[in-house]
Amino acid sequence: MAIYDDYARRSRIGAGVSIKRRQAATIFARGINSTMNTSGEVLEIGPGDGYIAALTKCAELPYTAIEGNDTVAANLRNSGFNVLSGYVPPLPFGLHSGYRCCFMLHVLEHMKSASDAGQVISEIFNLLAPGGAIVIACPDYSRWGHYFYDCDYTHTYPVTRRRLNQMLVDQGFEIVQHTIYCGPMFGYISLPISWLAKVLYWPSLDDLIGPDRLKDVLNRGFLTFLPNLLTVARRPSNSRTVIGEDVG
Repeated sequence: MAIYDDYARRSRIGAGVSIKRRQAATIFARGINSTMNTSGEVLEIGPGDGYIAALTKCAELPYTAIEGNDTVAANLRNSGFNVLSGYVPPLPFGLHSGYRCCFMLHVLEHMKSASDAGQVISEIFNLLAPGGAIVIACPDYSRWGHYFYDCDYTHTYPVTRRRLNQMLVDQGFEIVQHTIYCGPMFGYISLPISWLAKVLYWPSLDDLIGPDRLKDVLNRGFLTFLPNLLTVARRPSNSRTVIGEDVG
């Protein structure tokens, strides 16, 4: 079954692309800066339009992505990036241990269950070098409410700050930093942006215009300014890989 073809093929809005690039630059810097004492390759699960991939190239860091959608994977391969095909979990063969950082941006909410989410986090833990970090971004269900499900039919696993941090700690990670972001702004100071977006967004007007007009700009713009979680967690330097759980 084709998953996320609608996302891969839909036209991009210039303002949205600019915001996503700024988000990616900030997220990338936080992830890499948290692993300054660790070397190794960057791993990304669900690379999307390749913003993190492009940043690793500029930083001259080795990079591997895992992508389930054939169109997205082909686009990145055509740009010269190493991409493994597959949906997670489990992580596909062809990976090695000792990654410096793993980015998983807007992927966790697509997991089918808490069991699947825990499995992929555990597998990433075993692939990271001691001191390596995982960077997770996802919608904050506690603030998105029903929009979490409305925006994407593949959103099945609601995530909140507590649920995310509990799962990461259970899988052996230590939380390095946690915040939220709304549009281009990071930190809880950005929350007024989401409050304003909810006031200005009129669902009835969106229904009248319909998703086929103006590139669905009303809904897509509104969702851009809802709060997303951003958590950086580190594999402790003295931790050991669980035998039999390494991948590749």
